[in-house]
Amino acid sequence: MFEREEDGRRPPYGPALDIGCGSGIWSVNLAKRGWDVTGIDIVPKALRRARERARKAGVDARFVQGDVTALRAAGAGTGFRLLLDFNCFHDLNDAQRAAVGREATAIAAEGATLPMMAWTPTRRNPMLPRGAGRADVEGAFAGWNVMDEQAVDVSGAPGSVQKAEPRWYRLRRG
Repeated sequence: MFEREEDGRRPPYGPALDIGCGSGIWSVNLAKRGWDVTGIDIVPKALRRARERARKAGVDARFVQGDVTALRAAGAGTGFRLLLDFNCFHDLNDAQRAAVGREATAIAAEGATLPMMAWTPTRRNPMLPRGAGRADVEGAFAGWNVMDEQAVDVSGAPGSVQKAEPRWYRLRRG
């Protein structure tokens, strides 16, 4: 998934932001690949786990406690070449989605890329994320273009994940 952003280049690749990083799985993965990673999440326990995961993996990653709808106020930083959203946007309400889009635009470098995984919106168990479709993504990220969209391989995943039909959206700013 990150090969396109790394193709023809050598590490370090530059600043990357993991939006709603949770326990840091993707943050650590990016740091291992050669990105200068910042992860942001509002849940202190998740951030403690992320810091521990990075320490055990022997990689440097910065973790910020803050609201993904207020990236600047949280001190996430600026100039990000890569932003990643794995499982965050699709669980937000419309106002929060618009705020994430504005904030991401404000801190991203021109030409930045944002891979986003989102479950397809459908009627499902209310305990699961509400989902987000292409129109939701495009509506929240004015000034970004959806470069491509593809289904996530969910073979072998639990039935609830398969029914969610997750998709990867790849956005480019500018």
